[in-house]
Amino acid sequence: MSRKKASAYFPDAANPLLIGGAILLALEVGRRIFRRSQLFEPQREPVISWSPEDYGIPRERTEVLSFETDDGELLYGWYCRAQHPIASALYCHGNTGNLSNTAHVMPYLLDAGINVLLFDYRGFGRSSGSPSLSGIIDDGVTAARLHEKIRPKHVPSILYGYSLGGAIAGQIIRRHPFDGLILQSTFTNLPDIARVTFPRVPLHLVSGRLFDTLEVVRNLTIPALIIHGTTDEVCPSWMAQKLHDLCGAGAKKLILVDGGLHKDLFERPDAQTLVWEINRFATSLRCTPHVVQYQPGAGEQLLDHALRFVRRQWRRRLVQQPL
Repeated sequence: MSRKKASAYFPDAANPLLIGGAILLALEVGRRIFRRSQLFEPQREPVISWSPEDYGIPRERTEVLSFETDDGELLYGWYCRAQHPIASALYCHGNTGNLSNTAHVMPYLLDAGINVLLFDYRGFGRSSGSPSLSGIIDDGVTAARLHEKIRPKHVPSILYGYSLGGAIAGQIIRRHPFDGLILQSTFTNLPDIARVTFPRVPLHLVSGRLFDTLEVVRNLTIPALIIHGTTDEVCPSWMAQKLHDLCGAGAKKLILVDGGLHKDLFERPDAQTLVWEINRFATSLRCTPHVVQYQPGAGEQLLDHALRFVRRQWRRRLVQQPL
């Protein structure tokens, strides 16, 4: 092939590659924007204050906690105790604000007889660091281990996830056992919520499968309670129906709150009905051992421990550096 012909040929051949590369780059940028803008909206300041009693939570029955993750982040939380507990729950809040945004729900769960560990992911509220997809899952597992240490052992344990917290709970349940799972206003997976949020942009093609709650519930062997508003403007109620229908071998129940939106289920006149349903669900649970579905290999564990060690040392060095 002559030099002239080659120079004329290769630009034409390169055009599809350049166009394809540009499309992939645009989709990757879109995916990052979607994940950053839609998945994480943390706030450092509380809605009212950092005092549990300002949200109707009895201070004398609340322990303020600070606990460390494997990679050196410090997480902030409250352990709220019911007067006569019938269960103890780890509560994973949504993507907005911090634990104070859902603190008003805690009195209802306490009324249902459930102790609650409410905590903030890294980068939210008083917790250190900045949020990341893998980081908040690690935070949830760390909180689950703490919950196992401090909860009463004679009552069943519940993993409660609200909105994005439901997707996080789905990943925690694969790594740490609980006796029951409650999902409130939770989406099915990232592709589905991307289609709903951006119907005209094909972000669902590159959104990833990390938060695939559908896959989790398919393999679920413990009882599940799914709560959702019929007019949820963020996660349509068909997602709750789909999660319920695909639940695995464990007992399952779906509660659809008529006219309920994404954030108002405990602010409606019929909120006490939810309290009764949650109490009934907790009463039905039994303290029985469950097999953790996720079992990382030896190589993955070794690499994970090494990376955690490096990150912990790096963060401690940053803290020790003078301003």
